[in-house]
Amino acid sequence: MSDYVLTIGNRNYSSWSLRAWLVLKQCGVPFTEDQVWLDEDERRAQRLQRGPTGKVPVLRHGERVIWDSLAIAEYLAEQHAEAGLWPSDLDARAR
Repeated sequence: MSDYVLTIGNRNYSSWSLRAWLVLKQCGVPFTEDQVWLDEDERRAQRLQRGPTGKVPVLRHGERVIWDSLAIAEYLAEQHAEAGLWPSDLDARAR
């Protein structure tokens, strides 16, 4: 089992889910994909068990729960600097 668990909707219909999935793929780290249905409101309770907002994507890494695609990207960029997600130059990152 991997250290990362990514809860997403369907990558074909949820671009936010796709973004987090692509960042993990770019890092090259193993992760478990947990796909949930987004079109049925009665399943919101299931989604709330995975993250505090009931929305996707949600990345779980140990006790940490990160639930925003940009926050997930920033977290992974810090955890896996070797993946080169962000430029190392401060000015380049600012642009």
